[in-house]
Amino acid sequence: MSRHEIKYRVGEHFRIRKERQAFEEEVQLLHAEGFNFFNSKFRSLMADFREGNVQGLLQNTGWRRKFPISIDPLEHPNYADQHKAELFKELLPHEYEQSLLRAKVLLQRRYAFLGVEAHYPDKITWQNDPATGHKFPSGFYHDIDIFTSNGKVDIKHVWELNRLQFLIELAKAWYLTRETQYRDEIDVLVADWYKENPYKSGVAWTSALEVAVRAFSLFWTLNFYLATPNPTTRTVHLLLKLLYLSGKFIYENLSIYFSPYNHLIGELGALFMIGYLFPGFSEADVWQERAWDLLVDQIDKQFHKDGGTVEQATFYHHFTLGFYLQSAAFIRQNNGRIPAVLDQYIEKAIEFALYLTRPDGTLPWIGDIDAARSLYFSYPAHWDFRGFQAIGAIWYGRSDMKNASGGLREEAFWLLPGKEQEKFAHIPLIEPVMPFVNLPDSGYTVMRTGWQSEDHYSMIDCGPIADGLFKDSTPSAAHGHADLLSIEIAPFGESILIDPGFSNYRGGYQWHMHFRSTASHNTLEIDGLSQLEQIGILSWAYAPDFQTLQLYSGPHAHGFCGEHYAYHRLLDKPTHRRYFLFIDRCFWVSVDFVYSHMRNKAFEHQIVHHFHLNSQVDASWQNDRKTLLATGERAELCAHLLHPGVISTGSEIRIGGPKPQDGWISPTYRDRREAPVASVSFHHRLPFKLVTVYLPNVKDDGHVKILDKSHKQFTFRIDDKKYEIEVAHPKNGGVQTNYLATIKMHHARKALRLMDVVHVPNQGPNQKQTKMPIEEVEMVY
Repeated sequence: MSRHEIKYRVGEHFRIRKERQAFEEEVQLLHAEGFNFFNSKFRSLMADFREGNVQGLLQNTGWRRKFPISIDPLEHPNYADQHKAELFKELLPHEYEQSLLRAKVLLQRRYAFLGVEAHYPDKITWQNDPATGHKFPSGFYHDIDIFTSNGKVDIKHVWELNRLQFLIELAKAWYLTRETQYRDEIDVLVADWYKENPYKSGVAWTSALEVAVRAFSLFWTLNFYLATPNPTTRTVHLLLKLLYLSGKFIYENLSIYFSPYNHLIGELGALFMIGYLFPGFSEADVWQERAWDLLVDQIDKQFHKDGGTVEQATFYHHFTLGFYLQSAAFIRQNNGRIPAVLDQYIEKAIEFALYLTRPDGTLPWIGDIDAARSLYFSYPAHWDFRGFQAIGAIWYGRSDMKNASGGLREEAFWLLPGKEQEKFAHIPLIEPVMPFVNLPDSGYTVMRTGWQSEDHYSMIDCGPIADGLFKDSTPSAAHGHADLLSIEIAPFGESILIDPGFSNYRGGYQWHMHFRSTASHNTLEIDGLSQLEQIGILSWAYAPDFQTLQLYSGPHAHGFCGEHYAYHRLLDKPTHRRYFLFIDRCFWVSVDFVYSHMRNKAFEHQIVHHFHLNSQVDASWQNDRKTLLATGERAELCAHLLHPGVISTGSEIRIGGPKPQDGWISPTYRDRREAPVASVSFHHRLPFKLVTVYLPNVKDDGHVKILDKSHKQFTFRIDDKKYEIEVAHPKNGGVQTNYLATIKMHHARKALRLMDVVHVPNQGPNQKQTKMPIEEVEMVY
């Protein structure tokens, strides 16, 4: 902990003590009806509220900047930008229809989030966990135990309710239809929330990030609300006052050291939005300057140079990115300047998601998930972030992003002004030509046949668990999982072998632990241990080293070879290396090699390979117990295991059992679904070698034909091409040759040899390597 951090934390301690003493007096002052939140230049505007003159308030444009949806009475005599409403119905008819269907459900006060369905036929109980009914206490926010010891209670449920994102959907419906039932519901809910959640009181004020997300909800509700005729003066006043109070709270409670990743960026994004868009607020200039300076300063601390989030979690990647997108959009709308470094990182962050996007338009479920959306206009299709691609296409003129977006998308439609949206139609629609992409900083390598819905896709992970972790026993919190060398495969565009996602934070510790563990990923688990030690909720210790050894790209194959040293905490220091190759754009080969530099003292280990399959997949081990058949809705993936000299101690498939490890996936928070998990176990002295050949097939199609299969050789045809996988012979606990396996491509008279090249980690830049792990050779007949 640095001196600056110690000084900051000590200062926070005394600030909070002083704040607690003045709490009741501060609440009384800020909630007084006569409290004026405008600065000295615009204090007279409070008279417009007292007189019910919203139009007069809007005609004075000095206290606010341009909003994404115009509320300028000079542009629109009835201060309602109805043109955009009609355009939404014309350009996005499905989204228009779904928006109104959703809004009608919300009128019944039926809400669904984080695996919970809540119905409030009368009054909403803002302080209660909607899943359990547990009531959190009121009072000064720092005195509330939000992480209650009750194992069934999850603070995120009550926080999600108090984010008020459903207000955006109601306001949008009011804007699109002008039906007063939506306005009336907004009026009731805003007034009730303000009354029941006084400033700094209760669970809704216990997290600066939650206040920030709610602030964006309040802003977008206000924008839709003011763009429609006849807004209620009292509601406009409360929305503006709550925005002011949110800014005041966030400024005092920034997570500079407490949570300097998505929490901090969400808080800064909201603080900037309030200060920048509402310059007439008291303290707005200070908020805007502080937030913007930190947003720019933090950008290279939030994203790797390849664009990936340093938190190593694809959902949080978009959560953080959404705050940056909104901040940049507000500046662009008002003809401000975006620093080049910020603009470049935003483009790279969108590009990163483009490369990871699967053929069905979704992203792999990497890392922790809480279903949070920072850029929210409707109840989202989970894992579909193509709206970010549409924004990237417009801002950076990227045809590849336009192709990935699949259309304009609602996020781009509402966030960007019409003049920017018009650019979208003029960008050429060109499919990316990137079949093999390595993202070196975040650690992902993607191999695919193309970008259409029925193309092959695969990914391997060999990157940091997350930024800020310690390599010793010091615990530290992070959203990354113990997933080194885990793979995903989507044959013919159907996600079959997957990362199973994440279940929950609070309210079920064993589920939380399992989904973050190595056993919950498609990699090797040694001696029942994860690649890191889980210390508690969100906490890891002993972050491992890892390295990419080779990226191979040739006319007949793309390949990756890497290894990690997570199990060096065991006595004989096992290293796990994985070769992962995509051959002829047709099939995959994975070779696992576990070795020890202490070969004369290597021990026996229990080694388990896990295969996590999607919920629509039927899975079975074939009679030889060395072939796993996974059948999806339209595609099949058959995994053939070769392990000469190594005897399996068992293979099994579990689905939907009572324990977390008994066959479950969780695509979003608390969205647990039964799904098969297959595993094969070995008890063997190192070195250990396992070859897995993944053959894809269209369901009920016979274009793959097995010619011969033994413990050390596998021959097959795919259409008119013949392939042979030959595994090196074991001898005296080692290998007879200097290679592990050979992949022969008879039609091309070429072969790939996967070499037994041992790398010694951390030997410095002068370490020499005479051979690469993957070598192409000519076949001699």
